[in-house]
Amino acid sequence: MKSLPLLDGLISPADLRRFTAAELKQLAEEMRYRIKETTSKHGGHLSSNLGTIELTLALHRVFDFSSDRILWDVGHQAYPHKLLTGRAKIFHTNRQEGGISGFPDPKESIYDLAKVGHSSTAISTGVGVSEGYRQQKQRRRTVVVVGDGALTGGMSFEGLINAGQLKSDLLVVLNDNGNFIDAPVGSLHHHLDRIRSGKLFQNMRDRFVKTLKRIPRGKGLERFAQHLELAAHKLISPGYIFEDLGFSYYGPVDGHDLAATEEAVRRVADLRGPVLLHVHTKKGGGWEPSQADPLTFHGPKGFDVDTGYFHPKAKSRRTYSQVFADTMLAMAEEDPRLVTITAAMPSGTGLRAFAQKYPDRMYDVGICEQHSFGFAEGLAISGMLPVVGHYSTFAQRGFDQIFQELVVQRNLGIVVTLDRAGLVGEDGETHHGLYDIAWSRCFPGLALLAPKDGNELASMLRWCHAHRQTKERLAGYLIRYPKDEIPDVAWGAKDIELGRAEVLHHAVVKNADRSRRLMVWAYGTPVKTAFEAVAELGVEAENVTLVNARFAKPIDVALLTELSATHGQVLTLEDHALPGGFGSIVAEAVTDHDLGVLVRRVGVRDELVPHASRDRQLADHGLDKASILARIRQCLAGHGHEPIQFSRIG
Repeated sequence: MKSLPLLDGLISPADLRRFTAAELKQLAEEMRYRIKETTSKHGGHLSSNLGTIELTLALHRVFDFSSDRILWDVGHQAYPHKLLTGRAKIFHTNRQEGGISGFPDPKESIYDLAKVGHSSTAISTGVGVSEGYRQQKQRRRTVVVVGDGALTGGMSFEGLINAGQLKSDLLVVLNDNGNFIDAPVGSLHHHLDRIRSGKLFQNMRDRFVKTLKRIPRGKGLERFAQHLELAAHKLISPGYIFEDLGFSYYGPVDGHDLAATEEAVRRVADLRGPVLLHVHTKKGGGWEPSQADPLTFHGPKGFDVDTGYFHPKAKSRRTYSQVFADTMLAMAEEDPRLVTITAAMPSGTGLRAFAQKYPDRMYDVGICEQHSFGFAEGLAISGMLPVVGHYSTFAQRGFDQIFQELVVQRNLGIVVTLDRAGLVGEDGETHHGLYDIAWSRCFPGLALLAPKDGNELASMLRWCHAHRQTKERLAGYLIRYPKDEIPDVAWGAKDIELGRAEVLHHAVVKNADRSRRLMVWAYGTPVKTAFEAVAELGVEAENVTLVNARFAKPIDVALLTELSATHGQVLTLEDHALPGGFGSIVAEAVTDHDLGVLVRRVGVRDELVPHASRDRQLADHGLDKASILARIRQCLAGHGHEPIQFSRIG
C-alpha cells in the first residue's frame, strides 16, 4: 500500500477544517489513488466513488457528523466517507474477510449511521432520524446523500413526500451524475440560487408577506404573490418537482469544484425544513479511464492504477448469468412474444446483450422491483410471455407483488430468474440471496427450481417457457442460480418434468436393513459438490443415493417415498438459509407422509453472514466438499446428529 502523507495522517474529519485549498486538492488525489489501489487488487465499486470525493470533503468540512448525521444511498458511493472517518489505513481490507465492509456499517464507525446495501431507502430513514431528534428537542442536522439512480425507486419519493408533510429538518444532497435531471439554465439560476438562500431575501419576503396581511384583501394578494414567485421559479428551475413535494431546492452546483460545493453546502446548512441541494458529478470523476467507461469501471478488479489497463486473466468458465443470457437470446429468436424485464441490472443479470439485439423487448424499469412484477402481470395479461430477471436479494423487495400480481392471478405463467442466489461473497450481508425459497414456497401456484449446471439451467428455462403455454400453466416459475461458474462435470441430461427429481448415484441395496443407508438430496449448487464427495467415498458409496432435487416445489414426494423404503436417513444440502429452506420442505414431506426416516439438514445457519470469499463462506457453513464428505460419513456411521466443527468467519 502506497504511503499517502495527508490521507494517512488524518485522525478525524475535524482535521479537514485546517487544510489549505492546495492541501485539499492533494488530499483528493490521494483519496482517488487509495480507492483505485484497493479496488484494483480486491474489486469493489470504483466509478461511483471517484465521483463523490469533493462532495464528501465539502460535507465533512461543513458538518460534524459525530453529532449531525449522514446517510448514503446507496452505500457503494461511500468509500471517500470511509477514508475520511478513520479507515484510510485499513481501507486495503475493504470487502475482505475480517476487513471493513464495502458499505457503511455502524459496527465500524460512529460516522456510519446505518448499514445500507439496497437503494432508495435512505431518505425514509433520514426522515425518521430527523423526526426522532425533533421529538427529543435535539438540534442535529440530518443529511442524506442520494445518487440520482436511487430516485428511480418509489420508496425515495415516499420518503420525500413524508418529509414535506412533516416539514423535517432534512438536507437531501442529490448526487446527479447525468441520469435524472437536466443541466441548469445558465448563470441566471446560480445567481438566483445565491439570492434565494440568503438571509436578506428570506427577511424581505417575510416582511412583504406580513405587510400584505395588514391591508384590505391582503390574503388574496399574498396568494397571488406566491403564485407569481412559484411560476417564475418553475420557468428556470430544474428542481420544481422537489418544490412541489415541500422541499426548498438549491443548485445545481459543480460537484467536482470543491470550493463551489463547500460554499453551496454552507449556504444551506442552517436552513430549516426539508432542503434539497442538487450537485452535478460524473462517475469516475477525475480519472479518465473510469470517466470514459463508467460501466466497465463500476466494479472492476485487476487493472493498472495509472493507465486503467486490465491485466490479462486466466480464461474462466462460463457463468450461470452468461448461460441465462445466451438462452434468452435463442428463445427470443424462436418466439416473438418473449420479453424480458430487469430492475437497473441489465449487465449483472446478463440482459444487456438481449437489449442490444432486441431493444424493444427488454425493459429496464429502474430500481423498481415492485413495479417490475406488476408490469410483468400486465404484459402477461395482454398475451406476451415475460421473463423477469432479478438478483435474489433485490427480488425480495417485490414480495407482496409476487403474491398479488402473480399468485392471485392464478395462471399467468410468469418466469422469474433469481441470479446471485445463495452466498455471494464480498458484497456480504445485504446482498446474499439466502431467503428466496423461504419467502416464495408459502405461495400456492409457484414452481421453485434450481439447476445443477448450465445445461440444466437452459433446459429449465425452455421447460418453463413451454409449460406456461399449456393448459396446466402455473402462476409463476422461479429459477434460482448462484454467482458462480458452471460446473465442469460430464453427466447425462434428462428431460425436465414438473416436480420430478433425478437420481445421480444409486445405493446398492443388499438387505432389508435400511438404518445405515443414506439418501442425499441436494438442491442447485451443492449437487456438484455432493457428487464429488460421493466419488471419494469408495466402498462406502454403496450405501448412498444422491438425488438432484431440481424442484423445491413441488417436491418429488413419489421418489422420496420410494427411497424411504430402502434408506433410513436423508441428508439435505442447500445454498440457502436453513429456516424455511429446502431442508424444511423435505422434513415436512417426510412427516406429512409418515416416511419414518431421519432427516438432517446442511445449509446456511440462522445468522447474518459477513463478507468474505464465496468459497470461504460455503466452507464456514459446511457446504464445501470436505465438510459434506465428513457429514455423509457421520451419517453412515450413525453419528449424523453430532455437530461438525467448522471454522467461523470473523
